[in-house]
Amino acid sequence: MTTVAKQLISGDHIELGSGPVGIYMIHGFTGSTYEFQGLATYLADAGYRVQARLLAGHGTSVEECNLVRAQDWLTETEFHFTELLLDCETVFVVGLSMGAGLALHLGALFPVAGVVAMSTVLGVNPVKMPWLLPLAAPFVTSIRKASVYHGKNPAGHRYYGYDSYPVKGMREMLRLNRLIHGELPAMIAPLLMMHSKADITADFRNAQIVFDAVGSSDKEMAVFEESGHVMPDGSEKEAVWEALLTFIAARTPQPAEAG
Repeated sequence: MTTVAKQLISGDHIELGSGPVGIYMIHGFTGSTYEFQGLATYLADAGYRVQARLLAGHGTSVEECNLVRAQDWLTETEFHFTELLLDCETVFVVGLSMGAGLALHLGALFPVAGVVAMSTVLGVNPVKMPWLLPLAAPFVTSIRKASVYHGKNPAGHRYYGYDSYPVKGMREMLRLNRLIHGELPAMIAPLLMMHSKADITADFRNAQIVFDAVGSSDKEMAVFEESGHVMPDGSEKEAVWEALLTFIAARTPQPAEAG
């Protein structure tokens, strides 16, 4: 098992709350459901049924993540979203980082009540490694996060999940991003983009790129100053939770009044 950073990781799925409206949450690359624990409880307490599942290769080891392919993440999120939708009247999707891209993918394919995309990594990244990955993958299995962000983390943002990036897994994530970017015009569900200017993993320009590319006519942008990449568990998490709930509540179908 690969050592994880300060144990900011979970190997468990999240199943909380009940009711006719579901919220399907998708964590980020090398992360886990740990990132959503507080937010999931907050949303369940507000009356929603909340589900977050570990993506393939996550919550286990870097070595296992290197065995996963982009199609695996697409297939499993499509399956679990559909499973939840069959048990609910309607479902919102909340995604973080790579999970935000997967949330947008679901919004392009399915009748999603709304998409919340946090810290999206589609488009521009400050880590200049994409062109190196095909060359490095046969020889280097992982890259430590501390070395990737050396000198770029003045606020001391914590590293979640694995302490290293799996190189083959990163290559698959980039393949996934290219596919999803081409789907954005078909994403017409209501959208809330959430991004922090202090994000050192996903350049802030990603938010505007996605915001401009989606086909949604109902879309909003929420900008934060200090949260870092893992917004649901960052320094402004209460404000992030509140903005997210406000967006979802405004688009939650209201029960018909008895006549």
